[in-house]
Amino acid sequence: MSRLSVLLPQLQNWGCHNCGGCCREHQITITDAEHQRIERQCWTVADGVPADRPLMVSSAAGWRLNHQDDGACVFLDAAGLCRIHSKYGESAKPLACRMYPYAIHPAGSGLTTSLRFSCPSVVQNLGAPVVAARVAVEALAAEAVAAKQSDVACPELRAGVPFDWSRLTRLLAWLERGLEQSGLPFVLRLQRLLGLLELLELAGTETVAEDSLGQLLPALYAASERAYPAVAVSAGSAGAQRPQRLALTMLRQLAAQLLRHDTAAMVSSGPVRRLGLLCDGLRMTLGWGWVPEQSDPESVRVAFVERAGLSERRRRVRFTELESVLGGGRPEIDELFHRYFHVKLQGRAFCGPAFYGYSVIDGLRSLVLMYPAVLWVARLRAAAEGRGLLELRDVQAALATLDHNFGYSPVLALAGSRRRVRQLAQLRQIAPLVAWYGR
Repeated sequence: MSRLSVLLPQLQNWGCHNCGGCCREHQITITDAEHQRIERQCWTVADGVPADRPLMVSSAAGWRLNHQDDGACVFLDAAGLCRIHSKYGESAKPLACRMYPYAIHPAGSGLTTSLRFSCPSVVQNLGAPVVAARVAVEALAAEAVAAKQSDVACPELRAGVPFDWSRLTRLLAWLERGLEQSGLPFVLRLQRLLGLLELLELAGTETVAEDSLGQLLPALYAASERAYPAVAVSAGSAGAQRPQRLALTMLRQLAAQLLRHDTAAMVSSGPVRRLGLLCDGLRMTLGWGWVPEQSDPESVRVAFVERAGLSERRRRVRFTELESVLGGGRPEIDELFHRYFHVKLQGRAFCGPAFYGYSVIDGLRSLVLMYPAVLWVARLRAAAEGRGLLELRDVQAALATLDHNFGYSPVLALAGSRRRVRQLAQLRQIAPLVAWYGR
């Protein structure tokens, strides 16, 4: 097989720091070959694996690794290490385990690499530069495509308007150019991105053709800059206009869907717990009284609570407390979001086969909605600790929590979730949400 062309993000570091979260928060699907390989390893109780359950169970997708009573993978030991890795080496682990937190996506005849910010080491930018791991990532990519790689069609620009990977690359270059303006508030950078998308959506099919797109994009971005001047944002960000009530409701619904973690322990918790989740979802929609209490994913708890020496006890928070100015637009927070958007854009992890088949424009708007959703949850964390100002760790923990589901929750693939993105765009409420929670 010829050497694969894999595009890597330039601004991201990563190295595993053994929080064990990925071994507790994911159901690991394995292939028939991996199932047979693990069977041939002849695991016994003497190796420390549970004696009261099979190591692998059938699932809708074929086979998956089983879990212990606390939700941990059956191969996770008390020290948070993988028994397969310890006994047989990393190459003996299932591909899904070796791949995380990388995500390999097709982009024409090549591949792109994104990373999942549900990993605390990714969100904190810990470890060596990803570009230094090119050989390892290309090896994973080659194994993932298994010599069956074929060209994948580029997602539509919008419904009914075909696009191609070359034009998508050109569009993303302009979007990244705008996001890289570190001297501007990130809120403004996102608003200009949204302005460009709004204008691009109005363009006819002939206008976005390959030979005219090069002239169109500079003109659209210039128009977006005029629509969102830097002076207005810097002078009035603290006094941003409150979004419509419907927009606030939709954002809370999105946050609720992204907060939900259906781990093995959750699935087996019974109908009472699932009924409680339904009630919590209703309270999030209404936005009255107390915000439902949220438990951290294991990786977030370890990285941002346990290792920080903080108490897991938190005060209850009213919905109204989350609408105050909590200082979301500081430089260190802007840098985190810039890196997040860079990784998702470089990895094409927001549209097409990587994101429920969304069009380019709908996928980009979904990605932008992560900004206010993450800051809403970060505000909840700060308020629960009795603080009136966000800290970087609040946003890091919120992003690690919500990105677990971005691109991976079946709920976001439903027609209702798609309608929400389009309705917010039609109401022109995404930019106000960005400004409101970025204060």
